[in-house]
Amino acid sequence: MKQKLIAIGYWKSIHEPELPDPANFVDLNWNPHEKSIVLQHLKKGKAIADWMGLSWCRFRCEESDMGESCLTDGKYIYPEKLSHYIEKHNVRLPDDFIKHILNYKPMNILADLSNYDVDYETWTKELGFNNYGSVYTYLASTDEEIEKYNLRKKATNNTYK
Repeated sequence: MKQKLIAIGYWKSIHEPELPDPANFVDLNWNPHEKSIVLQHLKKGKAIADWMGLSWCRFRCEESDMGESCLTDGKYIYPEKLSHYIEKHNVRLPDDFIKHILNYKPMNILADLSNYDVDYETWTKELGFNNYGSVYTYLASTDEEIEKYNLRKKATNNTYK
């Protein structure tokens, strides 16, 4: 039986509209010490999967390299640059994840993703805890990409704005 990894930090896009919006996780009042511990933990993750092409920041900031790997700590799997959202955009992850990090005991991490079943469903149900209203995210790396996607989907009457 395969071990389970819980996905976290994968964000909504035109291709994955079921995922959470990082704007709903912005917390300008997050305890700086706790935030620092979470960042250190995320950066120590082990690469377990590589994808085709780089990701992009859903806030469309100046960061051009959002990585192409997924990391794990043995219980969770997350994008390589999830730490970027915390450092630059004040995204705070769910309390269960933070508790896991604060009580973390090193785990045996298997060599690659084929040894695991990944639970994305738990993450898709996360709604966040804030919506500052003025925080806006994007469903694609460019407006042109969204327009092209909408043209392809127009026949099904299922477009994104």
